[in-house]
Amino acid sequence: MRSFDLKCVSSAGRVFGCWALAITLLVTTGCAGVFNPSFLSLVTNPMPDANGVVSDVSLPNAPGHVPIFLINNTRFDTALLDYMQGIGIDTSDPNLRPRVRLRTTINYINGSSNTIEFLEGSAIVQGSVLTAQGLQENPLVPLQLTENTLTSVVAICNVASIQPDVSIEVFVPVFLKVIGFESTNVLFNVRTLNETIPPRFTVLERDIVDDNFNVTTQQNFDLRDVPVPVDGVQCGSVAAFILTGTLRVPFVVDELGQTAPGWLDVDAAAEASNPGRFEFQTTVR
Repeated sequence: MRSFDLKCVSSAGRVFGCWALAITLLVTTGCAGVFNPSFLSLVTNPMPDANGVVSDVSLPNAPGHVPIFLINNTRFDTALLDYMQGIGIDTSDPNLRPRVRLRTTINYINGSSNTIEFLEGSAIVQGSVLTAQGLQENPLVPLQLTENTLTSVVAICNVASIQPDVSIEVFVPVFLKVIGFESTNVLFNVRTLNETIPPRFTVLERDIVDDNFNVTTQQNFDLRDVPVPVDGVQCGSVAAFILTGTLRVPFVVDELGQTAPGWLDVDAAAEASNPGRFEFQTTVR
């Protein structure tokens, strides 16, 4: 927005004219959106009577708003914090928390929609990891670690529904090793590195259940804690999506004999539980 140097006297006869000039300049330079439309109409189109006095007018209220928030209440597991500290990652920030990403679609009653991406959390990442083949560098630092955070938006009223994407992502800031065994003889097995997974966003998955809704594989979400849409949103409501939980990775003795984030290739439960346990709540007030 451009700035203007407007000098106005405080006399009653000139105050309104000064505001009108300021608003007119803002309207003509593309900055009208910062004002209530009813106020703009009144100031830029005054209706004086025969004596030059602006009369009282009744104008329709401007559309209301629906604020939408993402509240990131997640945290890092103590064991993961200790590991990151041990490899030189600065974890001293008192507000340190996992970086999370959530796409949300706002549907309006006229059939239009708008998709936004909430992004919030600390931008910490492991730059390299030592393997039996040497030092492995992080191939690519995700752009989402350097982008500005977004934790709230304001939608104009006439919202039909707010639909959070079921694919909530949490950034795992460390390398994960998938370890296997190589038999050298009947008495001795050598641990081998099957795969190294670089730091990346990981989609949180709900538990796998059988036909009777008994959990067969525990993952990241209980069935009751997954994202649900908000329908019939009233003007003036405030919607909030709250993610709580702990980013926790499994640890394994790797091919170097060191304890590192990762799992054995035969440990399906450890792989499924990565990167921790979370709850997702939707509130509307």
